[in-house]
Amino acid sequence: MLHRVVVDVGDLAAGYSKGGQFMQIKVGEGKPGFFAIASPPDPNNQGLLEFLIKAQGEAAQALAGLDAGAEVAVSPVMGKGFSVEAIPADAHPTVLLFATGSGISPIKALIESGDLQADKRADVRLYYGTRDAAHTAYADRIPAWEAAGVKVIQVFSNGDGEGAKYVQGVFGGAKGLSGGEGVGVVLCGHKDMCNAVKELVAAEGVDAGKVLLNF
Repeated sequence: MLHRVVVDVGDLAAGYSKGGQFMQIKVGEGKPGFFAIASPPDPNNQGLLEFLIKAQGEAAQALAGLDAGAEVAVSPVMGKGFSVEAIPADAHPTVLLFATGSGISPIKALIESGDLQADKRADVRLYYGTRDAAHTAYADRIPAWEAAGVKVIQVFSNGDGEGAKYVQGVFGGAKGLSGGEGVGVVLCGHKDMCNAVKELVAAEGVDAGKVLLNF
């Protein structure tokens, strides 16, 4: 189960500048967890940041179970985020984004920040893997992402009559690339998916330096 949680982090929000950054959050005396920020950077956010919490692990379960108004401890904003300056729009007309499960959080932040400049590129695709339609976080945001220039390919691991599908399998079956020149890749999600996609795009000639992660 995924939970959308908004935390008032006060002045610490000023340290959030790039999609892909994260914070540590701790409930009471429990262990802290690392959580990617799902809302885009916004100087007018009044200190409010959104997180998508998968209720697995001590910190995530504690956070997901809180009532509105409960207090938590948070760290400063951490991480370098997605270094999209490495794949500028004028030299990288194709950008492939891959996300599974709660890994959509930083991808959402990147798309909605505008830093990806999807509208200035010819081919921007998001391969978004979830269990099924009912377990697809931010499904309500997909029309806005597509309006901003991101083609969304939804992949459901529970299958639909053709059996289970996975992001790396769907992409590998129809890459739609004619080489790796001018291609950027952004990844967030399960380790196996990330490793498989890295191998697939490397085989197409995509430079490893153009494959972006948020850690």
